[in-house]
Amino acid sequence: MDLQRQAKAEARKSTGTERLLEKQPFHAKSTTIRLALAVRKREWTLPEEVGKYSKALDIALPGKHTRNLYDGLNRKEAKTLAQLRTGMTRLNSYLNRIGAAHLNLCVCGQASETVEHFLFRCTKWTAMREGMNQCTESKRGNLSFFLGGKTRSDSDQWQPDMKAVHAAIKFAITTTGRLKPEPDSEPESQSTQ
Repeated sequence: MDLQRQAKAEARKSTGTERLLEKQPFHAKSTTIRLALAVRKREWTLPEEVGKYSKALDIALPGKHTRNLYDGLNRKEAKTLAQLRTGMTRLNSYLNRIGAAHLNLCVCGQASETVEHFLFRCTKWTAMREGMNQCTESKRGNLSFFLGGKTRSDSDQWQPDMKAVHAAIKFAITTTGRLKPEPDSEPESQSTQ
C-alpha cells in the first residue's frame, strides 16, 4: 500500500502547478522565418483608410517607379508632384476638409476644386492646358497617367510617361500659378543688415 500511495502522490505532483514547462517542439528554420515574416508583414501593413487617395491613383505603390518619378525632378517640382499625388494641395477641396477654407467650390463655380477638376475640367484654365493635351490623345483626363501612376489596365511592363508628368507639373506651377510654392523664408536667427 505504501508504494501505491507513493505512486499516486508522484502522479499528482507531476500534473500539479509546480510542474516545469516543457520546451516547445523544434521548428525547422524555414518555418520559423516564415512565421516571423508573417508577423512582421501584419505589423507593417497600413490600415485601409490610410492613403486611399494615393492607392486609387497608383496601384503599384510603393515601387521603384515612385523613386524614378521623383529622382528626375528638382525640389520644387517634386514637392508639387507629391501634393498632386496625395491630394494635399492648396486647392479648395483639401483646404475645406482641413478647415482652412469655407467652401470647397472652385472659382469657376461649377464643381468642387479637386486635383482632377483643376488639372482637366476647370473652365478657367482650358486655354492653358495645351501642353498637357499634346502629351496624349487617348489618355486625356486620366489623372493616374499625368501623375505617373499605374492603373489596373496598364501592362506589367508599364513605365510612367515622364513627359506627361512634367507637363502636369508645369501646368500646376508655372502656367496657372495656383500651386506655385511659397518662397522659403530665412531662419529667424539670421538678420539682414
